[in-house]
Amino acid sequence: MRTTAIVAAYNEEGTIADVLRALTASPLIDEVIVVSDGSQDATVEIARTFDGVRTVALHENHGKGFAMAVGVATATNDTLFFCDGDMYNVTEDHISALVNPVLNGECDMNIGARNRGDIANFMHLRMKCGPILSGIRVMRRAVFETVPPQYQSHYKIEAALNCFCARAGFRQQETVIYGLDHVIKESKRGLADGLQARWKMSREVVLVLFDLYVFETWRWTEPTELPVAEYDLFE
Repeated sequence: MRTTAIVAAYNEEGTIADVLRALTASPLIDEVIVVSDGSQDATVEIARTFDGVRTVALHENHGKGFAMAVGVATATNDTLFFCDGDMYNVTEDHISALVNPVLNGECDMNIGARNRGDIANFMHLRMKCGPILSGIRVMRRAVFETVPPQYQSHYKIEAALNCFCARAGFRQQETVIYGLDHVIKESKRGLADGLQARWKMSREVVLVLFDLYVFETWRWTEPTELPVAEYDLFE
């Protein structure tokens, strides 16, 4: 089994190089794809400096879920490692802890949960107090393909993956990741824009959770196709 790492990135020039250095150095990763979601900074230029990294530069911003779907369509392997472009302190131990359980057949989707302390980890992961919405996760391609296209957009994708993975009978687990951190929206975009982006994300997640588990509109609505996007491909 071979693994493709997919990095959905939007204006991540400050951290994308660290992420790609870790991914390209890992013996567990056979293919690395960066999908720049309409970035307006040097994200694409930095990604292109790494040998063997395939870079898809979307002309417009379509949202994280769409960028992930583009990465899946471009990937050649069955095992998919989704990671964020704003992470730092990524190590081989982090990568192996996430990838190996899927490669070894222990589960079909492994979600990486950043360490929040013993009590918070127990409440979140064992007692299921709140949804597990980490964007750092490894899965078989078949898991991603259970998600209807209308949920492969913006910030709906993580909640949808959890829902449809379970409904399809795939095995899911969570792995606590220690020492891994990321740049928060308020730092990347400034306080006002960061808070606005956080509110937009939180609102969309709450609405999609009600949709998935209460209204269940996916049961009686026809799947909609993702839009066709213009992009440049660099290999």
